[in-house]
Amino acid sequence: MSDFTSPWQGYDFSGLSAALSRIQEITRPALEALQNIQSTLQPIVEALEQYKPKVAEIGQALLQASRRFSAIRKMGDAQFVFWDYMTEEYVDAIVDSENINKTLREQMIRERFSKVYRTIDKTLSSAVMHKHKRLYSQSVKAFRNGGNDLAVTGFTSVFDGLLADTSGNPAASLKPRINVIKHKLENDELLDHDEYAMITFAMTLEKTLDSFSANSDFEGEEPKGLNRHWIAHGRSTRKKTKLDCVKMINLIYGLLLIGELESTASSNSSCENGV
Repeated sequence: MSDFTSPWQGYDFSGLSAALSRIQEITRPALEALQNIQSTLQPIVEALEQYKPKVAEIGQALLQASRRFSAIRKMGDAQFVFWDYMTEEYVDAIVDSENINKTLREQMIRERFSKVYRTIDKTLSSAVMHKHKRLYSQSVKAFRNGGNDLAVTGFTSVFDGLLADTSGNPAASLKPRINVIKHKLENDELLDHDEYAMITFAMTLEKTLDSFSANSDFEGEEPKGLNRHWIAHGRSTRKKTKLDCVKMINLIYGLLLIGELESTASSNSSCENGV
């Protein structure tokens, strides 16, 4: 006969169900914020998908534009949020790449991670990051010291915290800009550099959020890309890389950028109303 005694023998589990319900209530605002962001960005992704078949019937300028959109799609599929105008050289490197992650990694090495460090500095200076600055700073330190697994775990927690802080629809200010871009695409008009930067940001962020936040029942193999559920629940065993850390840094900065756009839109609206 076994002498093993359960440490939970005689324990009252009646409050467990209530505790789990409370956890769901706490996480619901973050999930709603995530859904709001994704629903706002989705129209631009749909417009691009509708636009693709028309390219063969349009001129050379739009043919080059389609190549740019292919680069944006590849970056979004690779979970690499990007918010700047891409040069033709950059577009060619992405589109012609057989291994997108290898290409992105090589580009960062050539830049000596200078853009990554600038993004970190801008993220740390954000007022929205104030509550999560300690954990974010420690995660950045782990990233700099090669502790990629620790860094990605910390960044994921910061990501969840930023979503929990979000109220209402933080991406509402993107809708007018997205509608303008969508109108141009539907009418075969060319986009300017700022509009390309906005479409790059919107599409790479939407695609990254979609794959990063995808639900999982943990019964199959771990996703090849970063997945919030696998990381947050301690199920992820895949070795994380420096590029994984950069992807999380870009994703976090993308959330902050949406907040800044919202703030700017609110300020402009107040000025127009004479406030």
